[in-house]
Amino acid sequence: MAILNSSESPMTALGRYLMPRRHTAMLCAIVTFIAVRPLIGDSAVATVTFSAALVALMVVALFAVRIDELVGEESTLRAERRRRGIIGGALAVTAIVLRVASVYGASQTITPLFDLSWMAFLAFITWNELRALLRQKEITGESISMAISVYLFLGITWSLLYDVIYQFQPGAFALNGTASPLVAPGHPVYPVLAYFSFITLTTIGYGDIAPVTLQARYAALAEGVMGQFYLAILVARLVSMQLVQVTAGSPSVGPTSASITRGEENVR
Repeated sequence: MAILNSSESPMTALGRYLMPRRHTAMLCAIVTFIAVRPLIGDSAVATVTFSAALVALMVVALFAVRIDELVGEESTLRAERRRRGIIGGALAVTAIVLRVASVYGASQTITPLFDLSWMAFLAFITWNELRALLRQKEITGESISMAISVYLFLGITWSLLYDVIYQFQPGAFALNGTASPLVAPGHPVYPVLAYFSFITLTTIGYGDIAPVTLQARYAALAEGVMGQFYLAILVARLVSMQLVQVTAGSPSVGPTSASITRGEENVR
């Protein structure tokens, strides 16, 4: 266990501890964010709790993508890090401001804007995590956490896209083959659409919720295709990385053959 420097502030010490584990920390934040929503219900406290989980996920995600593991020119890497920080911070602040505005003054304009801002932030984080994942040279616990995080981020991002579609087209989704509303009046629709998003991403397709409009159908089509392609590419990537690790760690054929030959000569 690392010994903390007495001169460091608690936040600095925590950041230094989490730096090599930042992708695992982000995965834990994502799982917490997803698990919190069905547990807190629809009360007023639930809105505050969900917003706090949202902000926590944003902070951890920004912390996770602030450094690229690539080795290269220091000035280039610093500039790239600064650019990621500025873009990610601007998207996060915009999403937080719109979240507060949607809670205290919900309207047909603010809610879709919040969904779009949050979706843009998630797309930015997902892209950076995916790019860092594809650049990995070996399989580690952090690379596995990155792979799972990207997959979960895809589901959350599409759930926000469905929410935007629902805001403009309340009849975009049918429940149990009928035109009945997805939720009762006064209840948030996002948890239901998040459920539909992950069911579509995993191609389970229970059929209890179905897209009706053309926009909703093509959004579901794109998510299903993305989920399958991601898993196929991810598995191929992990297998190739594992083969490289095994090959690099195994003894070469030449010395082994030579040793066998010398052993045979000694026997003779």
